[in-house]
Amino acid sequence: MTIIIGIDPGLTGACAVLDHQGVRAVFDLPTMPVPGAGPKALVKRKIDSRALCSLLLKHCPADAGKPQVILEQVNTMGGANNAVQTQGSLMRSLGAIETVLECLRFPVEYVAPQRWKRRYGLGSDKKEALETARGLYGELPELKRQKDHNRAEAVLLAHWGKIDLLGVQA
Repeated sequence: MTIIIGIDPGLTGACAVLDHQGVRAVFDLPTMPVPGAGPKALVKRKIDSRALCSLLLKHCPADAGKPQVILEQVNTMGGANNAVQTQGSLMRSLGAIETVLECLRFPVEYVAPQRWKRRYGLGSDKKEALETARGLYGELPELKRQKDHNRAEAVLLAHWGKIDLLGVQA
């Protein structure tokens, strides 16, 4: 059994776990307060690495072999002070996710958003990702709300990996 994990990184990001039968799990990336972040801090949360590790182990049994992880590639860009802090938070989140995956020895494939979104004809409209994921996997309870677009993107990342990277037929 091949397990594919799609991860949309970030504090509001999500993770989807697929196998040959479909969607095994979809969940928001767990976060926790940043120790010592004061009331004026723009970034007050960070990825809870221990909780992420536990969730991945829960949904990827050892007897299934090593899952393939599809991680959306993120980059930083210049900008105003707030943008710099936000991008710093994104890179901190990415580093925490990468560390968990490395400790678990899960192989990772990075994919640029433009590349995987091209497969589905998606642009920047978050509603399109929800509609596309629902079209592929039905009305998943994890994708009921408009704010579940990051979960939908995680599902689509995993589906991209299943079809385009591993060549598994849908």
